[in-house]
Amino acid sequence: MGNYPVTPGWGGKVLDYADALNYIKYGQTHGTVDAQTNSVTFAGSNVIIHLVAVQPGYQDQTFELHGLANPTIIVPHGATVQLNLLNMDYGNNMEHTAVITTTPPPYPYMSMMYLGPPQVPPMPELPWRNGNDAKTAQYAALGESFIASAPGAYWYVCPAPQHAEEGMYGKFIVR
Repeated sequence: MGNYPVTPGWGGKVLDYADALNYIKYGQTHGTVDAQTNSVTFAGSNVIIHLVAVQPGYQDQTFELHGLANPTIIVPHGATVQLNLLNMDYGNNMEHTAVITTTPPPYPYMSMMYLGPPQVPPMPELPWRNGNDAKTAQYAALGESFIASAPGAYWYVCPAPQHAEEGMYGKFIVR
């Protein structure tokens, strides 16, 4: 994809700060949080996940969902999953995406060479926000839909160099 901040026409949605906050708020209406186990469980045949890459106020190189960093995501077998990603990170080489894989951590610097084939078609990398000031910046958002067709334990991972190595991954369970 390249290393650049989000611009109109990049290939996905461009959100302002208010839209980004609404994206996060809407995502919190889906799934049940268990902060004790750092997990979010979804029910039903249609699952909507609004994942955030490096939400301001959270540690760098993490995914956020329902206020949790890198939570375990649990979805029902056979559900149609709409996985949406918002990149709120800023700076050189801070493009992100999420790949679902069977390869568990730890991950090396070049994790994309180690992960093997993705379990669902990966979405492109989302460019980083276009300004240092989070309240005036624009953000990239994109999503993909897939069927959680095979029960088991998987991992959602950012395959950009060094990101997974630094902790940008979480468990994804289909049951």
